[in-house]
Amino acid sequence: MALYSTGYRNAAAAAALGTLPDAPIMDGCVIMMYAGARPETADAALGAAVLLVTYSLNGSGDPLAWGDTAGGSISKVVGDVWSGNAVASGTPTFFRYQLPDDDGTESTTAVRIQGKVGLISDPTADLALSTMAIVNGAPLTIDAA
Repeated sequence: MALYSTGYRNAAAAAALGTLPDAPIMDGCVIMMYAGARPETADAALGAAVLLVTYSLNGSGDPLAWGDTAGGSISKVVGDVWSGNAVASGTPTFFRYQLPDDDGTESTTAVRIQGKVGLISDPTADLALSTMAIVNGAPLTIDAA
Protein backbone atom coordinates (compact mmCIF):
# COMPACT_ATOMS: atom_id res chain seq x y z
CA MET A 1 0.00 0.00 0.00
CA ALA A 2 1.31 3.44 -0.94
CA LEU A 3 2.28 5.75 1.90
CA TYR A 4 1.44 9.45 1.84
CA SER A 5 3.69 12.01 3.51
CA THR A 6 2.44 14.34 6.20
CA GLY A 7 2.86 17.22 3.73
CA TYR A 8 0.62 15.43 1.21
CA ARG A 9 -2.03 14.60 3.84
CA ASN A 10 -2.02 18.19 5.14
CA ALA A 11 -2.47 19.59 1.61
CA ALA A 12 -5.27 17.09 0.91
CA ALA A 13 -7.00 17.96 4.18
CA ALA A 14 -6.76 21.69 3.40
CA ALA A 15 -8.27 21.06 -0.04
CA ALA A 16 -11.10 19.03 1.51
CA LEU A 17 -11.82 21.90 3.90
CA GLY A 18 -11.89 24.45 1.09
CA THR A 19 -8.57 26.09 1.93
CA LEU A 20 -6.72 24.99 -1.16
CA PRO A 21 -2.93 24.83 -1.24
CA ASP A 22 -1.01 27.18 -3.56
CA ALA A 23 -1.08 24.61 -6.39
CA PRO A 24 -2.77 21.28 -7.00
CA ILE A 25 -1.19 18.70 -4.69
CA MET A 26 0.26 16.49 -7.42
CA ASP A 27 1.50 19.27 -9.73
CA GLY A 28 5.13 19.48 -10.69
CA CYS A 29 6.15 16.00 -9.54
CA VAL A 30 8.27 13.18 -10.97
CA ILE A 31 8.62 9.52 -9.99
CA MET A 32 11.96 8.47 -8.54
CA MET A 33 12.58 4.71 -8.30
CA TYR A 34 15.10 3.28 -5.83
CA ALA A 35 16.90 0.09 -4.86
CA GLY A 36 17.50 -0.66 -1.20
CA ALA A 37 15.55 -0.60 2.02
CA ARG A 38 12.20 1.18 1.73
CA PRO A 39 11.88 3.93 4.35
CA GLU A 40 9.26 3.22 7.00
CA THR A 41 7.24 6.31 6.04
CA ALA A 42 7.14 8.80 3.17
CA ASP A 43 8.34 11.42 5.70
CA ALA A 44 11.52 9.44 6.46
CA ALA A 45 14.92 10.03 4.87
CA LEU A 46 15.99 7.82 1.97
CA GLY A 47 18.93 6.44 3.92
CA ALA A 48 21.29 4.35 1.77
CA ALA A 49 18.73 3.77 -1.02
CA VAL A 50 20.18 4.01 -4.54
CA LEU A 51 18.38 6.07 -7.19
CA LEU A 52 17.83 3.92 -10.28
CA VAL A 53 15.74 6.22 -12.50
CA THR A 54 13.73 9.43 -12.48
CA TYR A 55 10.58 9.26 -14.60
CA SER A 56 9.55 12.57 -16.12
CA LEU A 57 7.53 13.75 -19.10
CA ASN A 58 9.29 12.33 -22.17
CA GLY A 59 12.43 11.87 -20.06
CA SER A 60 12.93 15.64 -20.29
CA GLY A 61 12.99 16.38 -16.57
CA ASP A 62 9.64 18.15 -16.92
CA PRO A 63 6.99 17.14 -14.38
CA LEU A 64 4.43 14.44 -15.06
CA ALA A 65 0.90 15.50 -16.00
CA TRP A 66 -2.45 14.03 -15.01
CA GLY A 67 -5.74 13.91 -16.90
CA ASP A 68 -9.15 14.85 -15.58
CA THR A 69 -10.76 13.04 -12.67
CA ALA A 70 -13.42 10.45 -13.46
CA GLY A 71 -15.14 7.93 -11.23
CA GLY A 72 -13.03 8.89 -8.23
CA SER A 73 -9.68 8.37 -9.93
CA ILE A 74 -7.22 10.01 -12.31
CA SER A 75 -4.95 8.66 -15.02
CA LYS A 76 -1.92 9.98 -16.83
CA VAL A 77 -2.64 12.13 -19.86
CA VAL A 78 -3.25 9.95 -22.91
CA GLY A 79 -0.30 10.23 -25.27
CA ASP A 80 2.15 11.44 -22.64
CA VAL A 81 5.27 9.31 -22.26
CA TRP A 82 6.58 8.92 -18.72
CA SER A 83 10.19 7.87 -19.17
CA GLY A 84 13.76 8.12 -18.01
CA ASN A 85 17.15 6.49 -18.45
CA ALA A 86 18.51 4.35 -15.63
CA VAL A 87 21.38 6.02 -13.76
CA ALA A 88 22.39 2.84 -11.90
CA SER A 89 21.87 -0.91 -12.09
CA GLY A 90 19.87 -2.73 -9.45
CA THR A 91 16.61 -4.27 -8.32
CA PRO A 92 13.96 -1.63 -7.59
CA THR A 93 12.17 -1.88 -4.26
CA PHE A 94 10.26 1.39 -3.89
CA PHE A 95 9.39 4.69 -5.57
CA ARG A 96 8.58 8.19 -4.48
CA TYR A 97 6.27 10.55 -6.35
CA GLN A 98 7.76 13.89 -5.38
CA LEU A 99 8.95 17.29 -6.51
CA PRO A 100 12.18 17.09 -8.56
CA ASP A 101 14.13 19.18 -6.03
CA ASP A 102 13.12 17.05 -3.01
CA ASP A 103 16.46 16.00 -1.51
CA GLY A 104 15.08 12.90 0.21
CA THR A 105 15.86 14.02 3.74
CA GLU A 106 13.37 13.58 6.56
CA SER A 107 10.47 16.00 6.09
CA THR A 108 6.92 16.47 7.34
CA THR A 109 6.22 19.22 4.80
CA ALA A 110 7.39 17.65 1.52
CA VAL A 111 4.57 16.29 -0.66
CA ARG A 112 5.42 12.63 -1.34
CA ILE A 113 3.75 9.39 -2.23
CA GLN A 114 5.89 6.33 -1.56
CA GLY A 115 5.08 2.81 -2.70
CA LYS A 116 6.33 -0.69 -3.35
CA VAL A 117 7.78 -1.66 -6.74
CA GLY A 118 7.13 -5.21 -7.92
CA LEU A 119 6.42 -7.37 -10.92
CA ILE A 120 3.13 -7.12 -12.81
CA SER A 121 2.20 -10.47 -11.23
CA ASP A 122 2.57 -9.03 -7.69
CA PRO A 123 -0.84 -7.81 -6.48
CA THR A 124 0.80 -5.90 -3.62
CA ALA A 125 2.93 -3.72 -5.93
CA ASP A 126 1.99 -0.05 -6.17
CA LEU A 127 4.19 0.32 -9.28
CA ALA A 128 4.21 -2.81 -11.44
CA LEU A 129 7.10 -3.55 -13.80
CA SER A 130 7.63 -6.23 -16.43
CA THR A 131 11.18 -6.86 -15.16
CA MET A 132 12.96 -6.24 -11.89
CA ALA A 133 16.42 -6.05 -13.47
CA ILE A 134 17.30 -2.40 -14.09
CA VAL A 135 20.49 -1.82 -16.08
CA ASN A 136 22.40 1.46 -15.99
CA GLY A 137 21.69 3.51 -19.13
CA ALA A 138 18.58 1.54 -20.14
CA PRO A 139 15.56 3.58 -21.27
CA LEU A 140 12.50 2.91 -19.07
CA THR A 141 8.85 3.90 -19.43
CA ILE A 142 5.66 3.76 -17.39
CA ASP A 143 2.84 2.92 -19.76
CA ALA A 144 -0.20 3.37 -17.51
CA ALA A 145 -0.94 5.17 -14.28
